[in-house]
Amino acid sequence: MIEDITGRNRKAVPLTAPIVVYGTQWCGMTQIIRRYLDRSGIPYLYVDLDTNPTGRSQLQWLTGGFLSHPTVYINGQVLVEPTVNEVSWAVKQLGYV
Repeated sequence: MIEDITGRNRKAVPLTAPIVVYGTQWCGMTQIIRRYLDRSGIPYLYVDLDTNPTGRSQLQWLTGGFLSHPTVYINGQVLVEPTVNEVSWAVKQLGYV
C-alpha cells in the first residue's frame, strides 16, 4: 500500500507506472505535486527519497547524477523540479485528464 497525502492508504501502483513522483515528505513542492495528482484522480507511484535507497539511485540515473526533488517521470518524460502547471500540461498531453 502507498500512503497518500492525507495519510490514508491506497492501492499501490506497479513499478512500471507511467507516472512516478520522486521526492521527500518534507519537501513542500513534492507534496503540492502529489496533492494535484491525488485530487485529479491520476494514479502514480511515489518514491520517498529519504527511505528508499534504490529510488535515490533510480533518480540519479534519470537526472544524470542529481537528487533534485520533486522529479516527476511521466511516461518517458523527466520533469525536474516542475511546477504544477508543467505537470498538468504533461498529463493532459498524455490524456490522463
